[in-house]
Amino acid sequence: MWRSREDTGQAVAQGRVPAELSVMDESAIASAIPSPAVANLNITKSSKVHIGPKFVSVTQNVQNAETLKGRFLGLELVSTKQARRLRCSVAVFVCWALVVASALVIYLVYVALPNQQFRLDIGLNETWYLRRGDWQAMAPYAINFLHLPVPKVIIGHSAANYCNQRYRCIEQMLIIQQDHLRRELADIGPNFLVGGNGFIFEGRGANVHGAMVGSLNSKAISIMFMGNYIHDQPDSKQFEHLNVLLDVLVREGVLRQDYTLVGHCQVNFDTISPGPHIMTQLGHFLHWNRANASRCLPRQRMFEND
Repeated sequence: MWRSREDTGQAVAQGRVPAELSVMDESAIASAIPSPAVANLNITKSSKVHIGPKFVSVTQNVQNAETLKGRFLGLELVSTKQARRLRCSVAVFVCWALVVASALVIYLVYVALPNQQFRLDIGLNETWYLRRGDWQAMAPYAINFLHLPVPKVIIGHSAANYCNQRYRCIEQMLIIQQDHLRRELADIGPNFLVGGNGFIFEGRGANVHGAMVGSLNSKAISIMFMGNYIHDQPDSKQFEHLNVLLDVLVREGVLRQDYTLVGHCQVNFDTISPGPHIMTQLGHFLHWNRANASRCLPRQRMFEND
């Protein structure tokens, strides 16, 4: 039984309580008891908590878990309903973004890139074959591509100056291109040109829509002999190298295996091109089609006699 401080003092004074007994008040006892160590404390709906002998004031900071889930793109939503709406909107947006991205990839791979065509290099690496860069061709004003392979080769002539030297033929190529540009053909007209001594020049190129034979340009490779072969005489190297060129065009898929070769005058009765001295040699080509050839020679002979 606990005694008060006054009773205890009187008992000591009267000798009823041993002198070794010390008197401690409640505060001393409380301080002597070690306080419980609290490492973590979870508090719900309380502003004051009794921890040990003291009341500790606790500030409650509660944040709705849905708010954290609802934060997206700088938006903060508090209610569960709004969070669901946002998630639905985000899901729809992501789905549409994936659909659009997939459609764009398919368009690029199957539509845009395949249609992005370039002038075909036929891989003919001979000293007598000159590409556009070799004769310093001007850039075309416009360019359209052929649907390969094509079924026909049409042979014509330039009716201009004959050449059989590299430099002179390059000079003639530039003159012909400038003339065709003045005539609004957008570039030099034929796909290839053949000079004397077997020089062959890349004109518009193997897979480019030519401008020499009217409506047949989309179905033919046009080849122009440089010179006027009503009077000029061709040489054997011209035909030898032309045969090599034709074989390469078949190999590269520019010409069909069963292509036909004709003179310009066989498809256009208003011209004498390629001239009688070329026409008489076309019979040596394996793929020559002699249809309408009889209409060329009488007119050509008329010009020979003038």
